[in-house]
Amino acid sequence: EDGTDHELPWTILAYVRRTREHVLIGDASKPHPFSSDEYLARGQARSVLCLPLLRQEQFSGALYLENNLATNAFNPKRLALLGQIAAQAAISIENAQLYADVQRARAELRRSNDELEQRVEERTRELKDAQARLVDTARAVGMAEVASNVLHNVGNVLTSAVINLETMQRAVGASRVGRLKQATALLVENRGDLASFLAPSARGKNLPDYLAALAEELMTQQMSLLEDLDAMGRHIEHIRAIVQVQQTYARTSLMAEECDLTQLIDDALRIQMVALQRHGVTILRELAPLPRMKVDKHKVLQILINLISNAKYALDAMPEGERSLRVRLSSDGKRVRIQVADNGMGIPEESREKLFAHGFTTRKDGHGFGLHSSALAAQMLGGRLTLESEGPGKGAVATLELPLS
Repeated sequence: EDGTDHELPWTILAYVRRTREHVLIGDASKPHPFSSDEYLARGQARSVLCLPLLRQEQFSGALYLENNLATNAFNPKRLALLGQIAAQAAISIENAQLYADVQRARAELRRSNDELEQRVEERTRELKDAQARLVDTARAVGMAEVASNVLHNVGNVLTSAVINLETMQRAVGASRVGRLKQATALLVENRGDLASFLAPSARGKNLPDYLAALAEELMTQQMSLLEDLDAMGRHIEHIRAIVQVQQTYARTSLMAEECDLTQLIDDALRIQMVALQRHGVTILRELAPLPRMKVDKHKVLQILINLISNAKYALDAMPEGERSLRVRLSSDGKRVRIQVADNGMGIPEESREKLFAHGFTTRKDGHGFGLHSSALAAQMLGGRLTLESEGPGKGAVATLELPLS
């Protein structure tokens, strides 16, 4: 309404933007293709030149010039010089946008790293709190066997959780965010003449490619840390469930819910995965598709983690590269059968009758709680746990049977 819409010849600017071509009017007082433009119709401009600002075919703006005193003010020499100025202006605009993008990426990465470190600290604190609550609850209950069994199960999960946490700490410590700081410092140092600094023959010519590669690496690192945090969350959830199981153990109650046994097996393997990989164990899965069934999933998970942990230590007697652990899931229509088979040290004949006795163990640092508590949990689920072996050096097969209904 105040006339600001006509302070520039918008028809010329729109044409340059659409066609990516320059417009040169030697004498604006004579008829020309843009005579109808309201700004030019005022007759103040004698010579007009409008150049597109292009960088690799990308339009970033326009350079508009006019002379109110002379016609044909923009001769070929001036046109060539102004064309170079427009090209440099396009490069400067692109560099300014690149610098802004780098600053935003740097801020986002710093924010993400701060968030990851905070979440790692929170998860560590939750682990310590869960362990403290577990010990306090065990003392309050006053059942030494129950407390020992639960602490054994938490120990299995804590081992994997601590290894997972150490892996995340090493990843954060090895982060190349410092390299990003160095690169942005170079940009800040040369912000006055970025075009020259990033020119093909200058020392900063490889900086954009380097920043792109560095951003890709940091994004990959961030995704890996997020996956590790997700695994840490599962560890903490299982520890919380073990504490809850202990609190309800005296009432022999079950917290049954519909679950997918294949998913439970995968969760148990995932919890022990870091330790299995460290021991060089090859994992084979033979999981038949089964419908979801109602069961106390944390008790089943507790049993599977114990069986996988025992198989892992039994495989230490085998040379690396020959350690194999096979997990099978099958059903005969009435019962579900989960088997954990290894090709490890096997079980002597004289030890088979004592395998599920409280306190019996064949490991030097064992406590004899794992198989005993697992057998009790299987009975509470209405199933049974068996362990078979053809003898020393011939491996073992642990079988958990559960009723389908």
